[in-house]
Amino acid sequence: MVTELLDGRFVPWEEVLEWESYLDLYCLAIRRRGHKGIIYVPSIGVSKTETYVHKFGHAVKRIPAYNRLLAPKALLPARPYEAGYTTVFGQALGPPFTLNLLTEAARDGTQLLHYSSYYTSFFVPAFLIGGRIPIVVQYTGGALPQDNPQRLFWKLSIIPALQASRAVLLGDYGSEIRALVHDLAVPRKKQEFFDAPIVDSAVFHESDKNEAQRKLGFDPHMKNILSVTYIPKRHSILFAKDPYLMVDIIGRAIRRGGDDIMLHLAGFGIGIEEFREYVIAAGLEKRVRIFGKIPHEQLPLYYSACDLVFVPYRLEKLNEGLATIEAFACNRPVTAFKRHDSDPVDQRGGFLVEDRPEQGGATLLDRLRRPGYLEGKGKEGMAVSGQCTIESAGKRLEEIYAKVLRNTNRS
Repeated sequence: MVTELLDGRFVPWEEVLEWESYLDLYCLAIRRRGHKGIIYVPSIGVSKTETYVHKFGHAVKRIPAYNRLLAPKALLPARPYEAGYTTVFGQALGPPFTLNLLTEAARDGTQLLHYSSYYTSFFVPAFLIGGRIPIVVQYTGGALPQDNPQRLFWKLSIIPALQASRAVLLGDYGSEIRALVHDLAVPRKKQEFFDAPIVDSAVFHESDKNEAQRKLGFDPHMKNILSVTYIPKRHSILFAKDPYLMVDIIGRAIRRGGDDIMLHLAGFGIGIEEFREYVIAAGLEKRVRIFGKIPHEQLPLYYSACDLVFVPYRLEKLNEGLATIEAFACNRPVTAFKRHDSDPVDQRGGFLVEDRPEQGGATLLDRLRRPGYLEGKGKEGMAVSGQCTIESAGKRLEEIYAKVLRNTNRS
């Protein structure tokens, strides 16, 4: 089975292709089951396809998102925005990328295409491919815009590609399942259960906490919070990483009496200098330690040294995000922002805090102060991570792909 997995890394993710995305781990998973996977990354940084071999052993192809006639680079130069980079009219890059993708797929003898997300302009033209190559698409985060005109635009844009997909893969995400059925016309029978985040248990496991703290210089007398995240510029995008809001919440918790709280941030991104300035302006430069980008294989040491991992993203449950599952595998509890006010605070493996700094800071401080609470949540997370292994993901993907190919051959 030859499966092509389309990664949404675009820019700036394409600048760090060695970073282990979900799809890199999926390639590793299906390779261990005897199948071949190749990752395609839409790129505004190349004029022709470039290929390199990931350290996991699969090929990664950067495919140009430009076309001389449909989307000339001179008219669509790259520019930064809050969460990374884009072009003047990013939606125009979907069709030329799709045409370039078809060429590569034919050359590689592709049997199935797996898109990493349907909330991207690169998925919109996928209906052009569906008649030639069976496609599946996955939910890896995001939501339809709340604003009605924009919401309608996105619905009309992605419904044809969703209809052309043979399966939609997603985990236990209640609001997204409802959106698929009621807003995007995707019947439940087309939805296949699949947990997006997986972890390599050979790499991610707990090490001795005291030794990890000694190596990294963590004060054992403090409540050490770790965040492993991309750092964007400040923004108002609801479903995007927001380390600035995390700093606001932690600042409120400190002012409420959390004198022993320390935040350690392992991350990189277009907004890192703005983030440093934000921390200083908040008067928290002595409480926030920024490590920058950490090699992925070193992260277990950082997880092991902390007491709590903060994922600065809005979640319904603690079942999204690679950092969430990696922390669980290292026996560490996780917190994130509530996606809805009605979401319960206490979760399996951790807790959610309000996305309003005053209330979020109060909840954070309360959970940090409860005797044995973090340790108990860490044990719950360990149990969850045991269900999100490379082995289980490979088996499930193989089942889904085989079912799609079987049904395609019958039709």
